[in-house]
Amino acid sequence: MRVLGPLYMAFCAVLLALPIAVVCGAALNGGRSMFFPPRDPTLARFGEFFVSEPVWTQALVNSVIVAVGAALLAVLLAWPVAYLLWSTGSKLSRTLAALGSMPFAVPPIVFGVGLGFFWGFLGGLGAIWAGIFSHAVLLMALPLVTISIGLQGIDRSHLDAAATMGATEAVTFRTVILPQTIPYTISGFFFVLVLSFNEFIVMFFVSASGFATVTLQIFNSLRNGYTPTMAVAAITFIGVSVLVFSAVARWGDLPRLMGADQSRN
Repeated sequence: MRVLGPLYMAFCAVLLALPIAVVCGAALNGGRSMFFPPRDPTLARFGEFFVSEPVWTQALVNSVIVAVGAALLAVLLAWPVAYLLWSTGSKLSRTLAALGSMPFAVPPIVFGVGLGFFWGFLGGLGAIWAGIFSHAVLLMALPLVTISIGLQGIDRSHLDAAATMGATEAVTFRTVILPQTIPYTISGFFFVLVLSFNEFIVMFFVSASGFATVTLQIFNSLRNGYTPTMAVAAITFIGVSVLVFSAVARWGDLPRLMGADQSRN
């Protein structure tokens, strides 16, 4: 029986790895069609995606701009709400937290259609800054949760000690609260970044063909059939996700972020 557990986990790992292996192999095709095993293996498609093909390189730049911008803005929006909720627990703070979390719970196509009309009315439809703001609002719930988890983990005795030593609220925030919540803030930033980088539906409505991210460019390129360059884009998504979640696991408090009850430790 002890052998069955490892065998089952190994089977699951192989089953999950097989599609990734197929995609990686398809990216090596020398021609413009995807085959597996690859025909005339080459790394030229990687060069097209990252260096020489303007359509894909610009889409990659746009994806990075939107993802990083949305992650920064989402954290900046979530921090005051999370801090107010933790420090006061007032009805206002609970209402703001609910409003900040609501877009993440709404079906993306509903949210995307609504944003399309909203930005069309304001004249921002097709602007990259509108895409940044849209993703920030959509994904604000993630840093709101991670930062709230970090704030809830602060030992109140540290705050009492700071107050006893005459520290002001601003000094206490800078020297006690902020350092203890940095891993959770960074984790929220990374979660928004990776989801924004991979998001398609909302960006489809907001961009209005004014710009293209990698996900939109994949959709646009489907008119010409499946190409190895699309597989390179898929590998990029996988690589970014692996790097981001590895960073969260390394420097963030992953057990608490996943809901583990550490009071039993």
